[in-house]
Amino acid sequence: MDTLKRATMTLFKIGLVVFLALGVAVVLAQAAGLVAGDPGLVSGAVSNLGMAMTVAAGVTGLLGFVMSYLFKWKAGED
Repeated sequence: MDTLKRATMTLFKIGLVVFLALGVAVVLAQAAGLVAGDPGLVSGAVSNLGMAMTVAAGVTGLLGFVMSYLFKWKAGED
């Protein structure tokens, strides 16, 4: 069971870093497009990175849900 806990925690941390990095990349690309006055860059950032960011966030959220059962977390705990 400890191996499963360690594996899910590791995957959760990787997923968290991936989707946050993709989110930052989208925002930075949109900001650059705004400064440059390039609407294609603003909308293209979401169309190019949005799906990967959403999938990574969804998988990470599901891992967090699974971890709540593996670690026996209770509602209201920190």
